[in-house]
Amino acid sequence: MSKQQPIFIYGITIKDDRGKLKNCQLCGAKFTMSVKEHQCKRCKRAVCDKCAPNKAQVQKADGLSKKAHRLCNFCKDESDSLKRFLEQYKISFNKDSFSQQWLQSFGTDTTKAKNDFYNALDDAKLSKDTNAYDIFKAKLEVVINDIDGFVNYSIKDFMVAALKNVESFRQKEVVKTSILRVAGTLLLLYPQIGYSHEIVLITYFLLCFASEASAYILLTAIYAHILPSQLYPKANTKYDLVNENSIVVGVLKDALQVDLNDMSVIKSFLSQKLRQYLVTFSINLFLFETTFFIISSVLMSGSNGYMDLLAQMAVLCQLSNQEMQKNKFNHEETELFMLRSLRTNQLSVLYKQTQNCDFESYKKVYITTRSDSIKVDNLNLSARQSMIKPDMQKVSEINQKLQEQVDRRDLENKKLNEEIIQLRDKVKQLQKENSILLNQQQNNDSEMYKIKLHEMRIDNSELKSQIEQLKNEISKLKLQKEDDARSNATKQKTETIDSDYENDLQEISQFKLKYEQQIRNLKKQAEEKKLQNQPNTMQIDELKESYENKIKLLQKQVQQLQQQDNIEEIRDLKIQNQQLQKKLEKMKDEKSKSELLQQKNDEIDLLTELNEELTKENQRLSKQFRDLKSQSGTSSAQQIKVLEEQNKLLEMKLDQYNLLIQELMVNINKVKLEKQKQLEFSDLKFKQKEDLEDVKMVAEIRTVQTQLLKGLLKENQAQLSDLIAAITQMRQILEKSKSLKL
Repeated sequence: MSKQQPIFIYGITIKDDRGKLKNCQLCGAKFTMSVKEHQCKRCKRAVCDKCAPNKAQVQKADGLSKKAHRLCNFCKDESDSLKRFLEQYKISFNKDSFSQQWLQSFGTDTTKAKNDFYNALDDAKLSKDTNAYDIFKAKLEVVINDIDGFVNYSIKDFMVAALKNVESFRQKEVVKTSILRVAGTLLLLYPQIGYSHEIVLITYFLLCFASEASAYILLTAIYAHILPSQLYPKANTKYDLVNENSIVVGVLKDALQVDLNDMSVIKSFLSQKLRQYLVTFSINLFLFETTFFIISSVLMSGSNGYMDLLAQMAVLCQLSNQEMQKNKFNHEETELFMLRSLRTNQLSVLYKQTQNCDFESYKKVYITTRSDSIKVDNLNLSARQSMIKPDMQKVSEINQKLQEQVDRRDLENKKLNEEIIQLRDKVKQLQKENSILLNQQQNNDSEMYKIKLHEMRIDNSELKSQIEQLKNEISKLKLQKEDDARSNATKQKTETIDSDYENDLQEISQFKLKYEQQIRNLKKQAEEKKLQNQPNTMQIDELKESYENKIKLLQKQVQQLQQQDNIEEIRDLKIQNQQLQKKLEKMKDEKSKSELLQQKNDEIDLLTELNEELTKENQRLSKQFRDLKSQSGTSSAQQIKVLEEQNKLLEMKLDQYNLLIQELMVNINKVKLEKQKQLEFSDLKFKQKEDLEDVKMVAEIRTVQTQLLKGLLKENQAQLSDLIAAITQMRQILEKSKSLKL
């Protein structure tokens, strides 16, 4: 089977013109670098971006496409209208829907149609002329495949949707069986009609709106009361459609007011194409909604349906007249335009203008409009037709109601589209507002962060002022000590006191430097957080609280310095040592090693500062000793007195340091005992653990504790050794000074 052309059914070839056209086929915009050309995958139009913003799955010969393809606005609107139609009227294959109204036009209903169909099935079994039926049966499956593969995109969408109530693997078999029963029965009872592929296509279309029984009655009525016998497939005479052409032209001239100069192209089109439009009932030659409007109007007209079909053809020619004149005698392009572009709302308006036409006056030759050779006694159609005489006005009213429903749906669709556009605008507006709110929130966060930093700066300035006050108080203390001095020995003593105070100042300045460094680190962290737009205000508050606590500690130390003398400084050292032990106990609960090491480093710094004090004092004494040597003998006695007083002070200080060393040794013993207790405690915990993960955690805690305690002991021992060495040096200096005195 050819992939491009159908073999049996008549269809319109849709060319792929992408890249061959210069303008959009919907809006007429010229294709440029900025206005790109696209193709609607449903109707194959060449369109621009604005006319084809939609994407959806498309029906192909092998089924529904897996991916979504581009759709033009025209196809999108027509496809949505088709979906609403199917849902509103609950269209389903082999079920009665519009067939009930159509049957009434021929004086019957679904109940009578079932009885007539069952009688026809029984009569068909007795038929002797089966030539037409045999041809039909042999070609049926191939023709159905041809229909499924090559009906136009709109009819295809409709047929697929109508078969949705049938399982996909059974669809072809169900369609084949139903068409075989309906059309096969017609050909067995009326073999004079003859077989044609159009019978299969018409039956397939009718079964989408009717049961098998109703479809059989409607198909019989089409060939008995609508189509003339000259158009039967078995008709031997070549019928030239003279009357049909003259009727269509007459309607165009009188009712539709078409210019006479355009008639030559229209007549040429009718002479070549009219037969196909009549024998197919326009199926597969227009969009679904246009085909449905034509067939419904024809069937509702009863025995006048053939004249109604010709009037519909006149309206279609008038709607396509401009395109006909443009294409001249290229009628394939005109057919393609009629398929793609003609819709029900255009057709219904002009169709009303043809209702008052005198079709008989346009005929040139008398012909029968229905077959007298087909006997319809079992249907009693002739009797019912003469009794009912369908009213054309009633038909037009029904068509008008249908058109009003279509118009109403179009208005609803437009309103929905407008609401969608409004909702999209609201969504965009809300997105903008959301972005503005996010920016405002970020700005507020950054401002809050700036405020926190400003508060920290204020705290820093307050700390500086407190340090200045401390310096002033220390200077006052210096003045007070100088006033109380009585001799050179006391003066030397004040110098030692001053050095101690200077060391205290150095400690405070070092703490100040550390504090300023922490502030600088905080600023860096603030800048990083600001870049990330995620400020951690909780961390800043915690740091601020810690700094406030440290400031309070400083203030306490200042008060202690004001109230205590040099002896009380040694007590402070004891207190600091006790604080170290407390910090060691707190280390058990801390998580990170880095924080533990940092605290240990701070403690080591305190001990090293003590060592530095001793070394400085040793250097100062050695310098004084050298200066004494260089001085003359006249002042030696006074200097010896001064040295004696200094020796006394040094001895007192040595006693103090010895006490400090003893206290440190006691602390070391306490630490050792605490270590043993911790090891015993950890061993007990280790025995109680049953889970492997808990055992690992306990082992890690024990190793960390032992390492920390070992490090602390080593550091304390090293510091003690340094202190002992410094003391021995000081003793040597004292011995030298005594020898000089002697």
